[in-house]
Amino acid sequence: MEGGLNMHRTYGYKGFTIAVEAESVSGIPRGKVLSVPVGYVAVVYISLGVSPATIQPLRFGRDNDCPFATEAETLMRGYGAAQRIIDGIIVTHTPWSTR
Repeated sequence: MEGGLNMHRTYGYKGFTIAVEAESVSGIPRGKVLSVPVGYVAVVYISLGVSPATIQPLRFGRDNDCPFATEAETLMRGYGAAQRIIDGIIVTHTPWSTR
């Protein structure tokens, strides 16, 4: 089944809520044989606190356009990418202190 969501985790980070789902990526069907997952992409939702998502869902795979090998790797890489996005938002919207 292409695009099946398998695992889901929710994390808190600097006042934001990060929801990460591992979505399976199916292989190329061959004849009458059912396709099997060849990997996973991370579907990431970022919201401020408990409000609805403040950023549209993002999909992440490896840098070389390949899917991640396991659901656990997918969840952790998606979480890490969301952290970097949030850190960028915070830096962009934080005024420089003048001491």
